[in-house]
Amino acid sequence: MDGKNPSKCYGAVHIDVNGERLPVCGSTWTMKEAEVVCKELNCGKVIKHSKDQKTNERGAMTNVNCLGSESSLWHCRARRNSSAVMCSEKASVICADSISVRLKDGPGRCAGRVEIQYEGEWRQVSKNEWDDKSDVVCRQLGCGNKSKPETFIKGPDNFLANTVKCKPGASTISDCLTNSESKTAPGQRENVGITCEEHKVVFLSGDESIPCSGRVGIRHDSNAYWLSGSNKTWNQESANIVCQQMNCGTASIFTPVPSTDMQAKFWDKSYKCSSNAKSLFECETKTPSSDHNETIAKVTCTGTITLSLTKTCWGHVIANMSGRSGGVCGDSWKQEYSEMLCKSHGCGDKVLKAINQAENKEVLVKSLHTTNLVTDLTQSNFVLNDDKDNTCNRNPAYVICSGSVKPRFSSTRDKCVGNVEVFYEGKWLPVCESALEKEDVRHTICEQLGCGRAVDKIPHFGPKPTESNVISQLQCNGAKSLSECSITSDQDNSCKPVGLNCTGWRKMWVSGTCRGPVSVLSNGKHHAVSSEGWTPIEGNSLCDDLNCGSYKSKIDVDSNNKDFWNRSFNCPDVPKPENIWECENNETLDSREKKQLFINCEESVVTLSQNCLGVVRINKLEVCSSSWTEDYSHMICQEKDCSNAILRKGIFTNPKPNTQYNHVRCSSNHHRLSQCMTVKGKCDGQVVSVACIANVEFNTTEKCGGEIRVFDGNSWEKICPLGNLRPVFLDKLCNKLGCGGYIDQIRRIKNKNERLNLGLNCTSNHMDIKHCVVSRTCTDRPAQIYCTGYSTPAPPTEPPPTNKVPIIVGVVLSLVLLILIIVFVRICIVKKYKNDKNIRPTMLSRNDLEFESGEYEDVPSKENEMEEFGRGRFRSEAEFITENDARSTSSFSYDDIDEAEAEPLHSHATTAGASRDKNIQQDTLNQSDDGVTYEVEDPQENYDDIEASPEITQTKAEVHDSLVTAPESNTVAPPALVQEDGDYLVPNQDG
Repeated sequence: MDGKNPSKCYGAVHIDVNGERLPVCGSTWTMKEAEVVCKELNCGKVIKHSKDQKTNERGAMTNVNCLGSESSLWHCRARRNSSAVMCSEKASVICADSISVRLKDGPGRCAGRVEIQYEGEWRQVSKNEWDDKSDVVCRQLGCGNKSKPETFIKGPDNFLANTVKCKPGASTISDCLTNSESKTAPGQRENVGITCEEHKVVFLSGDESIPCSGRVGIRHDSNAYWLSGSNKTWNQESANIVCQQMNCGTASIFTPVPSTDMQAKFWDKSYKCSSNAKSLFECETKTPSSDHNETIAKVTCTGTITLSLTKTCWGHVIANMSGRSGGVCGDSWKQEYSEMLCKSHGCGDKVLKAINQAENKEVLVKSLHTTNLVTDLTQSNFVLNDDKDNTCNRNPAYVICSGSVKPRFSSTRDKCVGNVEVFYEGKWLPVCESALEKEDVRHTICEQLGCGRAVDKIPHFGPKPTESNVISQLQCNGAKSLSECSITSDQDNSCKPVGLNCTGWRKMWVSGTCRGPVSVLSNGKHHAVSSEGWTPIEGNSLCDDLNCGSYKSKIDVDSNNKDFWNRSFNCPDVPKPENIWECENNETLDSREKKQLFINCEESVVTLSQNCLGVVRINKLEVCSSSWTEDYSHMICQEKDCSNAILRKGIFTNPKPNTQYNHVRCSSNHHRLSQCMTVKGKCDGQVVSVACIANVEFNTTEKCGGEIRVFDGNSWEKICPLGNLRPVFLDKLCNKLGCGGYIDQIRRIKNKNERLNLGLNCTSNHMDIKHCVVSRTCTDRPAQIYCTGYSTPAPPTEPPPTNKVPIIVGVVLSLVLLILIIVFVRICIVKKYKNDKNIRPTMLSRNDLEFESGEYEDVPSKENEMEEFGRGRFRSEAEFITENDARSTSSFSYDDIDEAEAEPLHSHATTAGASRDKNIQQDTLNQSDDGVTYEVEDPQENYDDIEASPEITQTKAEVHDSLVTAPESNTVAPPALVQEDGDYLVPNQDG
């Protein structure tokens, strides 16, 4: 059989034929054939048989058929070694003796990760498929009958596919394997680790300051025993094996020491070792001598072991072993190890939660194991990472000791006051208001900083913290240091950072802001600062704290204040101190015969972008609104001799991204903005602008009266009602308007409520009315005032009642005039056409012929009219020319007469038809020398404001040399249409 396992108990089945190894074909391979093979090879029972190994080889045996009782595969029925027989599948078998088990990466052979050798490969077992078979493993390994779970490193991700389920009475792990496959997803598998009852390790116990030295002990189960120092067993070889087993080199000193503890337990075995042994427990066992319990073996090894953290009290765990250095695997690292490590390094006895991702680091130690007698981790039993498995590199042990945290006040100018921050895992994190709720926590912080007791919380000052993690909870219970507190750090979006004020609050004070005598303001008193020890280093630090630029010079002056600060300031070993308080010496200063420090720094410059108006700048850097108050606006206006400030909504502007701004906080003893504490940072609010009262002007909606308006340097705004403003200030306002005194008897105009942002608030200290302007929000009627010089408008008079008679007469005259215009237009149209006197009958329409013959109706019916229009046709121009006609006909155009009015006169129906064809004039109009026949339309018919007659008048008009009277008819033509010959224009002649 083939296989990686030397026992040859698994793999494809082969047979030697004449010195040639040929496979057994698996076409008829069953459990019986597999049992014969395992029995023949003395490999135990069949674990698995298969015939799924594809091949294209000539088979040594095919059609194998066994009864199961045969002692060899040769005794079974089969077809043997035919050159014509080729195998499509190989027969395979896994026998029980090919299955092995071991405990890996533990401190001994009886503890570690469970690994099962299956088909020649060592594979881990998943907890989900284990069903607690640890006792079977311990018995198979000779490590006792009991076990307990233990955590070891994860190891490679090569898990056994089969489930492990043991039946009662199982003696080996091969009895527990099944053919069912694991259902656990690969990424969710967790290995099995155990410690058997016979597990034992060697340890050294002694002076923890001297690693790799001490009395030799053996830990077994939960008990610790001492190794006998009998001269018969404790020798150089045994001592070397102990040092080697502890990764401490070789033994330099080995001696027995007397046992002073009458209750001490001794190991019941002695060992005689040779140089080939790897462990004390591999050495030859000796029967204890009579002096077995009198002395304890002790050794001092040549090597050394240290355990540390990369950042003293926090960071990755680093192991140094005789020149080798590396991390410790975090898979097997325990909380108790972290506590021991922190305590042994003086970093507190509490372990904090890590919030940063641990970086990959080369691991030297897979795991370490201690006993209850070990007081330092260097006395542990270490398992080295001596193979090529680098899975631990992704998870090195990482510890944060409580002693690594410390508080501070983030502001640098004053001492014992400011925003509270805690140094945690290498970063200064803001402290939330929720963490400072308890008074004892506040006292702990102030006391650790040497600032006495806590006074109270104060609002956060400066730019918004950029760190995503915060200190959300602190539990101190009266502790003197944060290293003794329970600290919670996490990402809390609802965190509200706060500051703290302690009783030890004090600040540096310079009377002239950036130039003058220096004193310390503490507990409401000024203490002169001695000039002793001051150098440019301290001077630059103080000028920087004062936000005054660089240091220029200093002199010593006599002080009127004999109360000197009892400490001096000098820090020659710190080239650039963080603030002047780092230079404060703890030694008490003898203030007799001392000179006071007078410092001269570059002046701090506070400006507005315009005169008494605009953007606020301190040393050319704009100011953020994060901590800005109304008092600060008044302060800068007063500092610029612009009186107080007028605050109104919308005076701020948005900041630029990634730009530094000043953040300002002033105390009650500051009277100039340049004296206030400032810090620089990004602005999460708005850029401050200020409008001062020096820009204020007044006017009213009318001369010397009406609604009051105030100009604040940017716009005119109405103000809230004046309330109980005293008459003296009302007079001042009228005088400011140039209008004399205030008048109280005038009736006010009733105006509407509006949203207003300014008002007047005057006190006896206000000498000028413009200083009374304040920011005030109200929804009310705008304020009004009336002064001497205001003229009351005359009440409006009602117009007299309207006389309707002239209107009626005017309308009638307009209608008459309109009619006359229409008649005149019609006359002009008639005069336009003058026809020949001889008119052919063919040139007349049917209605004209009827009119000549007298056979016509006065008013044609609508049906006849439409019938004629339907039968009628449009005549060509040739039909209108007679034989005697020597002149051409033409029409006159009038620019001021509509095209519809210039058309010939027809009946209503004919006119309608004519509107659809411009040649209708040639159907209705014939010209000759003697006269013209017309159809005249009622001149009132086409006007909307004159009622049209329902009847159509048909009239025959003749032109003579003298005036003639038209024949009588039922309908008489309007007189205006009868004119003399002289009123007509003849074609092609001058009129």
